[in-house]
Amino acid sequence: MRVVRNDEFIKKRTQFTQRGSLIGMALLVGSLLLSTRSPLLSWALLSVGFVIAIASVRVGNRYVRPPRADTVLDKVLKGLDNKYTLYHYFHPAEHLLLTPSGLIAILPREQRGVVTARGGRWQQRPLWQRLRVIFGEPGLGNPARELKAELAAMAKALAALGEDVSRVPLEGVIVFHSGQVKLHVEGVEYPTVLAEDLKARIRELTEAHPTLDGRLRKTLAAALRGAGAATEVTTEEAPAKSG
Repeated sequence: MRVVRNDEFIKKRTQFTQRGSLIGMALLVGSLLLSTRSPLLSWALLSVGFVIAIASVRVGNRYVRPPRADTVLDKVLKGLDNKYTLYHYFHPAEHLLLTPSGLIAILPREQRGVVTARGGRWQQRPLWQRLRVIFGEPGLGNPARELKAELAAMAKALAALGEDVSRVPLEGVIVFHSGQVKLHVEGVEYPTVLAEDLKARIRELTEAHPTLDGRLRKTLAAALRGAGAATEVTTEEAPAKSG
């Protein structure tokens, strides 16, 4: 499998996390120093510093803290042949897999505990696992609704590339990859699997459609790659810079 990663995207979020943490900490220290001399200003600095600190922690947890979702998916899907290309952080669907027969948007989740989904209702237990969001951990939310929005935005982006590209099959799958989750799913709009089952589900979705024309697939691959700094590797080889 080939992997193409948007280095600039990751770099910007790493910088945001680092700078946000420093600014947030500075504002919190400032609020402490002014707590007796100027209580109103102290509270203002405290509020702003807290918001900046939490925002930087959330961005850091999602895009910087290892293991990042992109590297987890690289590992989980290792073994797919080079007819598959996984694009990270280029498109409305942050993790987009080009298969021999179409495109699959992969929505990763790292929740732990017990996750239950019935129709449009998602729940996580025990309660203390849900409270991790207070400390900047990504919340469960509604993965199916989020994936549906990603697919709609992705379909719009593909339509802008031309009529042939817009007809390429586009599907989605939700994967829970923490290794510490029990999943109970019923009546969910999109396939929802554990990490160990993702590769098999990808192959099922790929085989459900006819193989793409070679020229169309080449055009699509070039358009998805885009321009700018990126790292392209295969899951069997060492990284090599391109672009």
